Amino acid sequence: MTAKAERIALGTVLAVAAALWGWALSRPLQPYYAAAVHSMSHDVSAFFFAGFEPAGVVTVDKPPLAFWTQALGVAVFGFHPWAIALVQVVEGVAAVFVLHRVVRRWAGPRTALLAAALFALTPITAAINRDNVPDTLLVLVLLLAAYCVTRAVDNARWLVWAGVFVGLGFLTKMLAAWIVLPGLALAYFVAAPGSRGRRLAWIGLAGGVTLVVSLAWPVVVTLWPGAKPFVGSTTDGSVWQLAFGYNGVTRLVGGSTGIGGGYGATIGAALGGGAGPLRLFDAEVGGQIAWLLPLALVSLVVAACRARGAAAKTKAGWALWGGWLVVGAAVFSFTGGIFHAYYTAELAPAIAALSAAGLATAWRWHRSEGPARFVLPAAVAGTALLAYVLLDRTPDWLPWLRYPVLALALLAVVAALLRAPRVAVVIGLAAVVAGPAAFVVDTAVRPASVLETADPGAGPPSTDAVRTVVGLNTGQGAEAGYVRFIENAYRLSPGQREVLAYAQASSTEIVLAVEGGTYGADPFLLNTDARVAPLGGYLGFDPAPPAADLPQWVSAGKLRYVLLPQVFLEIGRGAAKQRTAAVGDAGELTGRIGWEAKHCRPVPPARIGPDAATAGVLFDCGVRP
Repeated sequence: MTAKAERIALGTVLAVAAALWGWALSRPLQPYYAAAVHSMSHDVSAFFFAGFEPAGVVTVDKPPLAFWTQALGVAVFGFHPWAIALVQVVEGVAAVFVLHRVVRRWAGPRTALLAAALFALTPITAAINRDNVPDTLLVLVLLLAAYCVTRAVDNARWLVWAGVFVGLGFLTKMLAAWIVLPGLALAYFVAAPGSRGRRLAWIGLAGGVTLVVSLAWPVVVTLWPGAKPFVGSTTDGSVWQLAFGYNGVTRLVGGSTGIGGGYGATIGAALGGGAGPLRLFDAEVGGQIAWLLPLALVSLVVAACRARGAAAKTKAGWALWGGWLVVGAAVFSFTGGIFHAYYTAELAPAIAALSAAGLATAWRWHRSEGPARFVLPAAVAGTALLAYVLLDRTPDWLPWLRYPVLALALLAVVAALLRAPRVAVVIGLAAVVAGPAAFVVDTAVRPASVLETADPGAGPPSTDAVRTVVGLNTGQGAEAGYVRFIENAYRLSPGQREVLAYAQASSTEIVLAVEGGTYGADPFLLNTDARVAPLGGYLGFDPAPPAADLPQWVSAGKLRYVLLPQVFLEIGRGAAKQRTAAVGDAGELTGRIGWEAKHCRPVPPARIGPDAATAGVLFDCGVRP
């Protein structure tokens, strides 16, 4: 392949990826993170601490790096959903380019192009790149770390930069970034020159850099001498509990560390099925990531069996991607706490690289004599059979597609056996990518599901899991209320405008507090710059503030008006009962509401405006009932 042909092919892959992920940019995004980005884009304190709102009450449940990049995009283009989505698309396309460079250094230009294409056609990759979750940036910085490791084989100083990028991954999604560390370390160890002690010393240095970069922001937050927001989704406002509890142990094994910890097993089972060796193939996860997973694993096993005599750099590539995939697949398969199917996007680069290398190897073997020439048709046939199984799970969505996949695979096998390798490769690749490509295209062209904003996914949408998580199996009315709320998150209703205008007549630090968590505050923060704050963090369970602090907030002039939003009145009671039973930590929510009902006076809706009643109940805590 000439350099020009390679550039054209890579440019085509990148352009197709950008078109698929960037189609219809003005679509709904997760309002929780979007509202935080809006606040961060015009408030320095919110920007640094990853604050949810400019009033400085509570942070989001993730570290700030991904939202910093999104906030910078908003600063350039103004606040629009498409401005946030554009940042995600750019980061996603950059990840495809970096993967190409990493694989090219290991396995050559043809394998690199195939890996880039397979990565771009991974359904869950498309889903996260069309959403506003931090995983898009996480994948990019981890790929940059992998690139630095491949360079470190020739120049050890690059290993330090690998540590920097993994540390930045921690500042994107905390412990999820450290999953790739074994693979990166193993790749350097098996390929770098010098003594074993020298290689271990460099790995130790890079690990130290990873630790320093990872913990830099948490240390600054901990030692900050002035006022700072309460760290969301924790019980004590500690960023360490967020990193190693709620986003650490609770995610891995369940438990009660952090707010909602006891709810983790329920969420994990709802969104990803039960923990176990086949989780990545189950109904919720399989269609997102599993299409090429067996091919990648078999390729890795075959490479391991034939590793003797291989060049050091070849071993390094298999070690890097193999360690990345094996450790990541084990973590996500057996995670017993909070788990979302879209977490598996972190596996997509390794699956694409290993699958491409496996197919390239099978192609070379097919041109030889002996049993090895049957590997290519076997790989195509096995991958197509899995695609048939995954497509058969959605019989109402493109029900005809699974049959052409099998037919193409059969033709590819026949062509391979008849020693028509080029025909076999073209038809075989079509059979391999038809299923995941259909998922990706469907994700790009169909209107976004409202409930998917809480849990991004590709292909035919399923809302059952999301309903379980938000506690909406309390009846169709509750579900409809939640859907209406999400649909209206990006616009302020007349009633909400009237309530906000009424509250703005006061001179308190927090113009309006919204009870029950961030969902009720989202419309105010997405559509205005007013200092509106949620009480209780994401789900309303955080002690932010505890009920005991409300009298001081009121007497100090920090707070006067509290809104119990209509969405809470419609769906909150039933959902709160379910969450309380599963989580056991709703005391702060009920305590605050109890204090507000006892010490604050409901404002008659007629005094506020003709539509005020539709916004909920407004309490005036500056006047005793």
